[in-house]
Amino acid sequence: MKRFRYRFKETIVTVLVDEEKYYKIAVESIHEARREIEATIREEPLFLNSLEPLDFYTGDVTRRMCDASKKAKVGPMASVAGMIAQFCVENMVEEGAQLAVVDNGGDIAIFTDRELVVGIYSGTEIRIGFKIKPSSEIMAICTSSGKIGHSISFGFADATTVFGSDACVADAFATALGNEIKDSYGKKELEEVLSSFWKRACKYNHGIFAVKDEFLGFAGKIPEITRAEINPDLITRG
Repeated sequence: MKRFRYRFKETIVTVLVDEEKYYKIAVESIHEARREIEATIREEPLFLNSLEPLDFYTGDVTRRMCDASKKAKVGPMASVAGMIAQFCVENMVEEGAQLAVVDNGGDIAIFTDRELVVGIYSGTEIRIGFKIKPSSEIMAICTSSGKIGHSISFGFADATTVFGSDACVADAFATALGNEIKDSYGKKELEEVLSSFWKRACKYNHGIFAVKDEFLGFAGKIPEITRAEINPDLITRG
């Protein structure tokens, strides 16, 4: 397994592959996706900053971002990191990759022929990871935080994670879930939010998970939880 880190403008990714040729496909995919996204923003500046769904796109990448924004009821850029990760992995798998993982700032698309453990960094003392089983399908693990990172969040969760089959969609829902968790919420309120949110997220995702202070909870189907030592120095970030 080879690990690469790549930065292009605001996009900073970690890529796991078996062969370097697939990493090169990921880099090409990042450039291709960003060209379309930037062209869309030039034509419709609202695409960059809108906090509500838009129906303006210039190609398949931005169309999928708009579709995800409608499902999650957030702006299209709420799914940008997940969309880029998903696009990279789809293209690597199309070219024959058996292992293709792209972590774009905590929004991860995975295709794997072996078991992997993905750790969730919440900035708290909670040290957990998820066992990802080999699969013939791409899996998405997308995390938002109201306390860590530079992405826009109107909530106060340490981490909200969405599991699904499309990182573009999961990223949008992770943002939406994070927005629902208020500063005053404890265990009871967290459980209520997860239960309510899952009713509208279940059509598009496998499961949801959240950490708020010392409390955690989930709804739907999530991977097996395991203890994981999280090294912040290995996390993709700006």
